[in-house]
Amino acid sequence: MTHRRLLSVLCTALLCTAPVLAACGSDTGNGEQDAGTTGTTTAAAVADIDASAASTDEPVVRETLAELVDPPGAEGRTLSLVRYTIAPGAQLPAHIHPGVQMAAIESGTLSYTIIEGTAQVRRGTEHVDEDVAGPTTIELGPGDAVIELADMVHFGANDTEEPIVIVATLLTETGEELAITVDDGS
Repeated sequence: MTHRRLLSVLCTALLCTAPVLAACGSDTGNGEQDAGTTGTTTAAAVADIDASAASTDEPVVRETLAELVDPPGAEGRTLSLVRYTIAPGAQLPAHIHPGVQMAAIESGTLSYTIIEGTAQVRRGTEHVDEDVAGPTTIELGPGDAVIELADMVHFGANDTEEPIVIVATLLTETGEELAITVDDGS
C-alpha cells in the first residue's frame, strides 16, 4: 500500500468511524467506558488508565481513548485514538509505528528527533505541510502536528519543566504494538 493510499485510508476511516467511536460504550462513572461492538468490527472506548493515574510519576502515560478493529477500507488494521502525557525530563526510546501515526501537540513543547526517514510537519494554524528529514531535532509546540510513517525512526523528549500532552490517531497492523522500539545506532 503506498504512503498516499495509506493516508487516504486513514482519513476516510476517521471520517467514517467518528460517529461509531463517539456512540460506543457507556460511562461507568469511574472514568472508564464499556466496549461496544458493531457487526464484524469492534469499537472500544476504553481508557488504559483512569484520570487520577495521569498525575503519577510515570515518565510517559498512554491512554487509549478509542479503538476500531478492521475499519472500513482498512481490513487487518486497527484504528486507535490515543493521548500521551510525557513528564518533565522524560525521553521515549527510539521507535517506529507499524503503520501511520498522526499526532498533535495539545500542550507543552516536545523535542522531536528524527533519526531516519521523513516526517510531515504542520505548524500551528498554518496549512502548509513541511517535510522534515532525519537526522534532525526540532521543537513541536501547541497546535503543531506531525505525520509519521512506518519506516521512520524517531523519538520525543520533554526538556521542559511542564508535562507535554499529545493526542494521536494511529492506523496500525492489527495485533502489533502501537510503537516498536528499535536500536538507534548509539
